[in-house]
Amino acid sequence: MSMKLMGAMIMSVSMGFAGAAWAVGEAAGVPASVAEGKDFGCGAKGQKACPMQGWMKTVMQSATTSGDGAKIASALDYVASKPPPGMPKWVAISKDGAEKAKKGDIDGAKASCKACHDLYKAEYKAKLRDAAF
Repeated sequence: MSMKLMGAMIMSVSMGFAGAAWAVGEAAGVPASVAEGKDFGCGAKGQKACPMQGWMKTVMQSATTSGDGAKIASALDYVASKPPPGMPKWVAISKDGAEKAKKGDIDGAKASCKACHDLYKAEYKAKLRDAAF
């Protein structure tokens, strides 16, 4: 057991669960906003969609469902133009998918979406879900 986790457990006894959540969040590398339970005001069940979430559901999902390479490429080019800070592979992944879509490789384009989601979705949701897109 790591020293940070052990310290978090000791803190949970002496400080209660609020202190434990902070300590475990830090020990696990979870952003402070998540460890503190930040309410973004969007994206959760019963709330409006967050900006990027809403765009993905209306524009990107529509494009990928249609199988239209030009629509997918256009959507991925737009995504490439909106790189968040601290996500250095965002643009390259999006542009690669757009190029594949332009060539008719729809599965390849969708694979780039998956690659970006695998790499950045959790971090984006934890830190930037309420940011304008």
